[in-house]
Amino acid sequence: MEGSAVAVCEILKYLIIHWKCETAGTSKGALLEGQLVISMEALNSKHQENTLHCVTTIASAGSIYGGLVLKKFLKEIQSLLPGFSAKLNWTSEEASYSQDISGVTPFQMIFEVDEKPRTLMTDSLVIKNFLHKIVMVHPKIKFNFSVKVNGVLSVEVFGTKNEPTLNLSNGIALVISCRHYVSKPKFATAELLCSRIHPVLGHPVMLFIPDDMVGMGLLGELTLTPAAALCPCPEVFPNQLNRISSVSIFLYGPSGLPLILPGQEQPTTTVFKDTSYFIDWKKYHLCMVPSLDLNLDRDLLLPDVSYQVESSVGDQSQNMDSQGQTLLLFLFVDFHSRFPVQQTELWRVHTLLTTHLSAILMESHSAVQDSIQVAMDQALEQHHQATKAVDTQEFGTKLHKSFHDITRHRSLPYCSCETKQLLPEENAEENTEDVQENSLELLAGTSGQVENKRLQQGLEETRAFLSARGPSQSEAAACRTKPTAASLTPSGSRASPGGDLEDSLWQREVSNLSEWLNPGPEP
Repeated sequence: MEGSAVAVCEILKYLIIHWKCETAGTSKGALLEGQLVISMEALNSKHQENTLHCVTTIASAGSIYGGLVLKKFLKEIQSLLPGFSAKLNWTSEEASYSQDISGVTPFQMIFEVDEKPRTLMTDSLVIKNFLHKIVMVHPKIKFNFSVKVNGVLSVEVFGTKNEPTLNLSNGIALVISCRHYVSKPKFATAELLCSRIHPVLGHPVMLFIPDDMVGMGLLGELTLTPAAALCPCPEVFPNQLNRISSVSIFLYGPSGLPLILPGQEQPTTTVFKDTSYFIDWKKYHLCMVPSLDLNLDRDLLLPDVSYQVESSVGDQSQNMDSQGQTLLLFLFVDFHSRFPVQQTELWRVHTLLTTHLSAILMESHSAVQDSIQVAMDQALEQHHQATKAVDTQEFGTKLHKSFHDITRHRSLPYCSCETKQLLPEENAEENTEDVQENSLELLAGTSGQVENKRLQQGLEETRAFLSARGPSQSEAAACRTKPTAASLTPSGSRASPGGDLEDSLWQREVSNLSEWLNPGPEP
């Protein structure tokens, strides 16, 4: 990838690392807060056909902390972009390096390049995705990004300041709004219930640097902390979204900076081409295949690595089901030192990770796998519990219907469907008295048996479910006078000596069932 995108992203990374180091001494662990403006203006080149002359400006809105030495900055940035031919310039008023009393240095720089229209379009999309990824862990940073081509202006603002977050270590916070991770149709109807993800953090593990890279002179250690979550929330549609359809992996380095540029194929992600290298998908009865979708023109957060769930047979892909859940996996790599981390050292660490992340993760394969697996297990347990809760609700609904049917037959035995079948349709009016006489005799034997059968079935289902829940207060009291099964007579008659015991059993079961179906306030 070449052109403006690489230059803009590298400059922004350098600024954030500088920003982070400058504020670390005064407010350790605090979130970075400020605003940056990136504008790109392109006009048809006067010297080359089908080429745009693009002027890119990066400026701060008075929010970059002081201490940035401009000449040193220009020299270091130029060395970071050896293949970038454009010259970096400061505006004339900024060259004086003015600084206000608050210690804030105004910042503005400009560079010019000639690009093909298609390259400029790709560059703008790369920058947009890069900005989106930064604000997902730096919610108090705001970016104003504008592109103007031959007078046509497009403006977008990237910021997540008022959105819910999960605070992480080292001054970053993960934004947990679902809208950034899945398309709106997946959760729009459940937006009022829960529109957040619920990340589960794995335990931090130390990363070992391979022997051929130990000469970097790093005075600290690298750690990795995974976080896993299902999106949408598993409690929203646990019965419809009862399986995972895709996996998205996001890679962040020290200072919450993306480790790879959006849509760029790098050695950093080589280790993830083997979908089962860190995760045992068979444990979850899933078969994963890498996804090759590199579409940059999207509003969602673009993953660095993505998988699709394939059917176990392997001949039919299940990824056409857009209603499946997405498993999100965040990998945060950080650098820790007993001494204050210098900007140059932090930049070296970031350069090491962007180049050799796969080799470093492979060197620490076992520890990384264990940490990721723990986070995955807990995240998928949320899905399991949510699905189990729906099963309980469905059982409750069926039990409620059975309860209603039983009580209806109990109180109105001669209004059952069996009675209607005994009435002839044509001569119902003429033979009403005879039919009533005959039907009463039949019902004395049949309805009692049918009712008793339904009663027995309903009571058995109720006892089976309630026994799994443990005795309630009413059940415990009734256990002292529990009647035997012989109390229920075959005919269901209440005139027999066992009739009173049957009624007592009936009333007790009705009370228990009502108590479960309509629970009172918890103590």
